[in-house]
Amino acid sequence: MRVLTSILTLLLPVAVLPAVAAAQGAPKSEVAVTYNWVHTNAPPAECGCFSANGGSASYAYRFLPSFKLVGEVGAVTQGNVNSTGYDLTLWNFLAGGRYTLRNHSRVKPFGQALFGIAHTTGSLSPDQIGLGSSTSFAMSAGGGLDINLSPHLALRAAQADYLLTLLPNRTNDHQNNIRVSAGIVFRF
Repeated sequence: MRVLTSILTLLLPVAVLPAVAAAQGAPKSEVAVTYNWVHTNAPPAECGCFSANGGSASYAYRFLPSFKLVGEVGAVTQGNVNSTGYDLTLWNFLAGGRYTLRNHSRVKPFGQALFGIAHTTGSLSPDQIGLGSSTSFAMSAGGGLDINLSPHLALRAAQADYLLTLLPNRTNDHQNNIRVSAGIVFRF
């Protein structure tokens, strides 16, 4: 929860002030702040699946009527993985493209593919060099629904993504994660 609060504190002024001052016309940029739930299989061998909670912030710039360039930073954490006493925080830093279906409805479905890196910290973090952290390739693919509340404000009602990370785990260095998000979008 602290991660989400920190992200909100940093991005709220950046999102709200330009929206208030924006001229008429279709917004070109948006900032989204979301709550994230991730179901992960980070431990090696057997599933060892667990859930983690956190948040993310993204910035999107519309360069064509239906296409946006997107950058996203997010983190989820679990303080007691499967009652083992181990903890894990998973950060992702991703960028890519988003296609939004242009329609005359308030409900705007979108699909996106983002690529970048994942970084873990914590006692369960795969440790390659004794630092208690690891960094690897990551990608997400999925989509969601935004509901326009006004020209400069939308509700991200739902977003679901497949989140792939290639963190070392002494087995196959491959984690298949499911991420579900919801939040608010500021457009300017």
